Formats: sequence, structure tokens, C-alpha cells
Amino acid sequence: MEEKKKRKKLKRANGTGTVYKLPGRRSRPWAAKKDGVYIGYYTTKTAALEALGKLIGTPITEKYNWTFAQVYQGWSQEHFKDVGVKSVEASEASYRFFAPLHGRRFRDLRASDFQAILDNGAHMSQSIQAKRRQLLNQMCRWAIREEICSTNFASFVKTKGKPTKEKQVFTDLEIAKLRQNGSEAAKIVLMLIYTGMRIGELFQLPLADYHDTYVIGGEKTEAGRNRVIPIRPEGREYFAYFANQATGPLLLSGYVGQHTINNFRRRDYYPLLERLEIRKLNPHCTRHTYASWARSAGIQPEHLQRILGHAQYSTTANVYLHTDAQQLVDAVETASGFVCNRVCNPKNSLPSEPVFKIEKKA
Repeated sequence: MEEKKKRKKLKRANGTGTVYKLPGRRSRPWAAKKDGVYIGYYTTKTAALEALGKLIGTPITEKYNWTFAQVYQGWSQEHFKDVGVKSVEASEASYRFFAPLHGRRFRDLRASDFQAILDNGAHMSQSIQAKRRQLLNQMCRWAIREEICSTNFASFVKTKGKPTKEKQVFTDLEIAKLRQNGSEAAKIVLMLIYTGMRIGELFQLPLADYHDTYVIGGEKTEAGRNRVIPIRPEGREYFAYFANQATGPLLLSGYVGQHTINNFRRRDYYPLLERLEIRKLNPHCTRHTYASWARSAGIQPEHLQRILGHAQYSTTANVYLHTDAQQLVDAVETASGFVCNRVCNPKNSLPSEPVFKIEKKA
């Protein structure tokens, strides 16, 4: 009986990769390789062939095996060109938080890997956790564009963390104290309140970008830079004051106090609040004050978004808009046909919780 001839192995088509078995005792002896790049190592030949099959028509480069750290470096080289220093610092802080993933291949990471790291920071604020999730999303989208992976697993993770404390705003009484004080430091605080500018934006504002009723300025993101920032009528006199005494190219060049932002906070701003018996509100509360006023004054959301320089309105709505008890009561009573009369507290040397007296319409 004629011996059966051994069946000849079929050769894989050019460009589809190769599969071969590695020598020695290994848990994953089957290697898959395409375009000169190792795709991975597998327990069976079938698994290796399936992995190659998923990559048919997809060009493979060394980026395919990039680690989390390498993807971050590639993404950041592009992203950091369009953002400010604060955004860069926030991204780098989030990147350090994911240190356990730095050496792992990015394409091997799944939602569970991201979620496990995020869960370790559940004791931190929601805003910090949201920034970390944002970094993962941006890196995943960049990696998909570069054909390093095909799925944005970051979109499946959930952030926990402590609720972010609502930012406080300056009250009318506190603003009146600043106006009455009249010092240059008080004028600067009022300039921030009446424009919603970041403190860094104001201190770096060129005199040439001041135009009586508005300024052209901004920082941080593309949406925040070179934007039109209207000055509320109540604040125009303070801008004019510094414009008239400017001694250099910046609007605040003639200011007699501290010009370094950190020094201004420590030596001018907080001592001023203490002298005027105003709560210890950080300078960013001036920006929240402006946003809350704008919302109550009926400024269109899209206009407020542009004034504040936010890329997304959700940032404006979730972080910078505040609703006090009176506004909520008024809204409910308007819908219910009630009238609310506020009874002022005669002992309000500093604002206290308002007292409300509800009367039904006759």
C-alpha cells in the first residue's frame, strides 16, 4: 500500500504576517509577526492566526507595541502646543497617577485596568477624577488615530470621588466694601469681579488690548485665548485708572503693589480681605461671582461661554454657575402663583442666611 504523502502547508499571502512556534518550554509558544513587528505571543497556533486575521489591511509600525508612557509622550507633544501652563500641569499630574500602567502596552489595556487605578483615588474630589478620566479619553482617541488600538476603553470607566465643593461668590455687601475701600488692590479685585478674568489674564494684559468697554485677552485653552471680554459698566473706571497711570506695556504696569501673582495673593489680596472683614475667598471666586451675575442677568449661555473662555458649556454650567436660596424660592413661587417677600436681617454686618416670608397672592 502506497504511503500517503504528507500534506503541504499553505503559504500565507504576502503582507498578512507569519505565525511560528518558538523553541523551548513556554506557556505561550506561538508568535505572530506582521510587517516586521511582533503582534504577540499565544498559547495556540489558532489564537495567533486569529490575532493576525484581525489586522488584515491594517499597516503595523513599532507604535503598535507602544506602552502607556510612550503613548502619553506622543499625545502630549501634540496636545501641549495648544494649551496653557495650567492644563499641562494638570495633565502631568494625572499621568503620574497612572504610574502602575506606564510600562504596559497600551493596546493591551482595558476598561478594568483604567477603572482599578481610578478607584484608588476615590477619596479625592470628583473634579480631579474627571481630569484623570479626560486624560485617558484623549490618549485613547489619539492611539486610535495612530492605529495603536481600535477601541476607546476609557469611555467605559466611571469616576467616583468626593463631591466638589461649590465655589463661593462675593456678596453685594462684600463688593460694596471693596468699592468703598478704594485702594489699588481693591480696584484690581473689582476688575476681576466685573470681567470674570482669571487673575493671570489680568496681570498679563497688554495695555494695547484695553479698549474702554472691553479687553482682548485670555489664556489656558484655544477657546480662552484672544477673546473679547466685556467690562461691566461698574468696573470701567478701574480699568481707566490703571490705563492712565501705566508705566509699561502692561495695563497693570503702574500698580504700586505686588506684580507676581503669588505675591499679590499673599501680600496684597488676602490682607485686604482681612482688613475689610471679608471672608477668605480665593481670587478665583471673583470669576464665579461674574458668572453667577451673568446668569441671573439673562446673558445667553453661549455668550457667557465665550466671555469666560470655556471650550465646552458644561464647564460653565457645572462649575461656574451658582443658584442661591432666594433664586430657587422665586422660581418655585413664580410657577406656583406665590409671592416671596424677603425679610432683611438687620444684623448683617456680613451676609447671613436670608429669612423668607411667603404670602399667597390676593
